[in-house]
Amino acid sequence: MSNPASERAAAGARDAADHESSALSSMSEAAGFSADEIIAPRVADAWLALLVAYGRLTRALSNELMESERMSLADFDVLAQLARAPERRIRMSELADHVIISKSGLTRRIDRLSASGWVSRVRCATDGRVFWATLTPAGLKAFRAAAPGHLASVASRFGAAVPSADLPHLHAALNAIAARNRD
Repeated sequence: MSNPASERAAAGARDAADHESSALSSMSEAAGFSADEIIAPRVADAWLALLVAYGRLTRALSNELMESERMSLADFDVLAQLARAPERRIRMSELADHVIISKSGLTRRIDRLSASGWVSRVRCATDGRVFWATLTPAGLKAFRAAAPGHLASVASRFGAAVPSADLPHLHAALNAIAARNRD
């Protein structure tokens, strides 16, 4: 018995691999050297596939959140990190280590979330160098309103595209990449 979702995913993977191999060849041509002397074609293909998948997935998820909840994926990520933190607050420096945006982008994001009333930023009373980001009651309400639809989209757009038997391998590989690239 065939699985249409698995067949679509496999066809998409074949199409993406063909495109990425030609992309690596054209990159080699444009750069004037053979890229496979620096990076194995399988590594380059996987890297390009990750970039394309990440870009498309995050754009789609962010667009859905913006349409339904008036928040971006980066907003949701910050709110989720704060909702999970003890007392729903975390040091800005710690928060920067956990979110999908850059450290400099985080300050601007917190400013916007503060303006919306979803987050407050307060200087630590005992250490003036430390700032805390705290989820407000309005921010918790916004997070709780957005979470069910967002998680359903993640299940549909990400989870359904990967056979469940492959998810533990993907999880381990992504964790290994994250661990190797820790700041």
